[in-house]
Amino acid sequence: VAGIRRTSTESASRQVKGLTWDLLSEVIEQIDTDELVGVRDKAILLLGFAGALRRSEVAALCLENVALDDDGMRIRLDRSKGDRTSQGVEVAIPRGITALCPVRAYEAWLRKAKLNEAKGPVFRRVWLPPAAEAGQPPALPAMGSEALSDRSVARIIQKRCLDAGLTGDFSGHSLRRGAITTGARDGTDLVSLKRFSRHQTFGVVEKYIEGEDAMTKHPGRSRF
Repeated sequence: VAGIRRTSTESASRQVKGLTWDLLSEVIEQIDTDELVGVRDKAILLLGFAGALRRSEVAALCLENVALDDDGMRIRLDRSKGDRTSQGVEVAIPRGITALCPVRAYEAWLRKAKLNEAKGPVFRRVWLPPAAEAGQPPALPAMGSEALSDRSVARIIQKRCLDAGLTGDFSGHSLRRGAITTGARDGTDLVSLKRFSRHQTFGVVEKYIEGEDAMTKHPGRSRF
């Protein structure tokens, strides 16, 4: 029993670091988008942040559940942790004009990966085949037909953070946590944050807001 309690305590005390917008921008800047895998990873990071998506939700994204228009994109999540009625939820992401626009990153991935089919997983494994024989042109990246696993999504996030020189305990949950924290820092009200994160209670949303917010949002900050 003591061992179980200790493990539970250690797990609960782990504080995953949020990948806030400033940190995410640093990570994106280091990604080579001339490569197929780079275009994919950029889309994963930006969509995960913009939709406050869990790693399992990123991995489960299907082409048939994404609708694009001039205003942005709407993603239907058939399964979501906060969807207690199992009716599915819709996530709306507005279209932007910068290189960090999640919608544009998604469209770039579709073009680069030649995902013209109407159905199937959005994010798939990409790898380099064995080196070609001497005198032959280099092998082009290959792409699978199966969806990435949620663990693969987590590893991609961790690798990209490491490549950018970030320090801290980043995980598959860092995009979601960072998105909620960024919204709080920007002054987004709690009701809107709850709707954005798709949490059932306000108390859970408040736990996601990083500790330093207690300083930046202190009522007396501008008066001291």
